Amino acid sequence: MNARAELISQGALPFLSGSMLMAHAKEAVKGLVSNLQRSVLALAGIVIGIASVIALLTVGNIARNEAIKQFEALGTDLVSVFDVSDRSQEERPHVLDINHATALANLSTIQAASPYAYDSAELVLGGDNYQSFRRVGVNEAFANIHEMSLLDGRFISPFDGRRPFAVIGSEVADEMRSAGTMPTVGTNIRFGGSIYTIVGVLDHRASATQDLRVERAVLVPIQVALRALGTRELTGVTLRLEPDVHYLTATNEIQAYFQRAAPGLYVNVHSPVRLIEQMEKQMRLFAVLLGAVAGIALVVGGFGIMNAMLASVTERRTEIGIRRALGARQRDIQIQFLAESSVLCVLGGLIGAVIGIGATLIISAVVGWTWLFSVSAVVLGVATAVVVGLAFGYFPARQAARLDPITALRDS
Repeated sequence: MNARAELISQGALPFLSGSMLMAHAKEAVKGLVSNLQRSVLALAGIVIGIASVIALLTVGNIARNEAIKQFEALGTDLVSVFDVSDRSQEERPHVLDINHATALANLSTIQAASPYAYDSAELVLGGDNYQSFRRVGVNEAFANIHEMSLLDGRFISPFDGRRPFAVIGSEVADEMRSAGTMPTVGTNIRFGGSIYTIVGVLDHRASATQDLRVERAVLVPIQVALRALGTRELTGVTLRLEPDVHYLTATNEIQAYFQRAAPGLYVNVHSPVRLIEQMEKQMRLFAVLLGAVAGIALVVGGFGIMNAMLASVTERRTEIGIRRALGARQRDIQIQFLAESSVLCVLGGLIGAVIGIGATLIISAVVGWTWLFSVSAVVLGVATAVVVGLAFGYFPARQAARLDPITALRDS
């Protein structure tokens, strides 16, 4: 008690001075160590709560970045145009066709245009072995717009015209090898009732829009595909924007063109940027929900702190009475117990931060995501721990400060 009496004699020091804070911090550590088992149990609740907050917010941030990367892989400078007219009408005055694709390529906001049309067809692999793949009609701009690479041969050329040439995807090539046919340039394949000559094989890293799945597709000249489909209508047109052109500016110009050229044709202009913007809004809401879920664990831990501090006040009534009798003010007693709850929560916050970061490292490694260190999540977690310490420690500290010293000494 001599050391504590000496600390009480410092009551004349200014409130919240550095010396007073250090003195209370040292006393807080002593008080927590003296009730080590209870302190550890209370600490566990805070550790779990803070670790949950940091882990969930960080994982949410990592998931958001991974989703954005996938959308950006589609090309943030690309837009796609689809015909959304009523197809139940037998006669339609306008359809999305090659002429529209050519006109779109000449707009001021558009750098290049790639029309496409597709259907499913059977590839004869030998004997009774058939496999269904997608037949996609494209032009020469398709490979550049989607940044595709070839393993062998060349891509569709503007000089191919209506000749039955084909560029096969990597999975199509694998199926041919499995069936005993080498997918080399110059090989003829029977596909969809027609004979095509392979002029190129796509690399396995080649990608395009998700609905096309070029790895399981046979790419042919657009005119050849339209003839096989028996129509002049395109499935869509992919457009690459000029540098520094916003997708909304391009969208307005595209829609203005169709209003002039084909008033009865209704088109949808789709951009990955718009999806990214919508997804970011949803992910922010998702992060708030994750934080709320983790906050529940933190609140439970806070009540554990309050319970531990109330028990400590009950057990230390004699000590509180002696300190008050020696001249300690209510403010000094209140600060002392607030210091204990704050030290406990800050320590729990630091330990929880380490555990939370470790958990995100493990999750990222298992899922295959790129790990990102979220400074904001760690700062928020530790700051929340301090707030919890002050909020849930206030009531026990107030109870201790208002304890009547005479009653405390008499009850002891």
